[in-house]
Amino acid sequence: MDELTETRSQAWQRFDRARRQAVLHEAAARLTGRDTRLLPFDAIRSELRWQNPLYQGVQEIPLTAVVGSVGRYREFNRQFLPLSDSLRERWSQVDALAVTAGWPPIEVYQVGNVYFVRDGNHRVSVARHLQIPTIEAHVWKYPEEIEINPDDDLDRIFIQLGERNFMQKTGLDVLIPDHTICFTSPGRYTELLMQIQDLRQTLALIDGEEMAYPEAVLAWYEMVYLPTVQIIHDSNLLADFPGRTEADLFVWLSKYRGGLGDEFAAYENLADLAQVLAERYREGGFSRLTRQMRRLFGRSELPPLFFP
Repeated sequence: MDELTETRSQAWQRFDRARRQAVLHEAAARLTGRDTRLLPFDAIRSELRWQNPLYQGVQEIPLTAVVGSVGRYREFNRQFLPLSDSLRERWSQVDALAVTAGWPPIEVYQVGNVYFVRDGNHRVSVARHLQIPTIEAHVWKYPEEIEINPDDDLDRIFIQLGERNFMQKTGLDVLIPDHTICFTSPGRYTELLMQIQDLRQTLALIDGEEMAYPEAVLAWYEMVYLPTVQIIHDSNLLADFPGRTEADLFVWLSKYRGGLGDEFAAYENLADLAQVLAERYREGGFSRLTRQMRRLFGRSELPPLFFP
């Protein structure tokens, strides 16, 4: 067997080992509910304040900090193990190049302290499998003051970005430093912004003039948020929904109160309604099963029968 054939054979063997590892990782993830998906860059980028990255030159970056991809996030998992046998040919070619000729630098976008591959996904995958600690990369950095841990899932990142955008828009962390608003699922801060805007418009109709935005934020917090949170505590809802926060339940009550329609029309008092909803939707066995199914099959494939 000549040297080239031997190199190619070894590359194929390493790919087969990488695929077996990927299968094992996915099986373990299904059992534990751990999210092993590679992060899609476009989803992250849509939430960034700055849309134009700054070129930082060629740098040596840690491979463990590479957590996502621009276009191939469905082809590899978070450890950049290949998820399809169709990647064998390209993966093996890149592996062989590591031995014979070496690689050119990959291209990445940097957000906070993590990286997303713009070009070079196979090189990252092979390098991770070979346990190489760093790789050369052309780096384009987005000037975002956020920290993303390599193990953070997409929901956690969106919660963090949503919180940052909400606080920047409302200044609530300055107006009320000891506020207790925090969420366990993404997208909730948008609902709060809509409530503030609706209240501001309603008060403008009543008063005949527009209220300053910071005043509207305070009015919403004192007139809408705090009274509802008090009802949540009085109704013992937090005990019925372990792992959820008062802000989670506030949005749940706010969002679904109007949509519950005729079925709950008899409950004019929000406290009574909260108690009835607690009896119906508390975290029982079926709800836990629903969350497990979401982890196995993806959130978008299940109807929102339970919060969140």
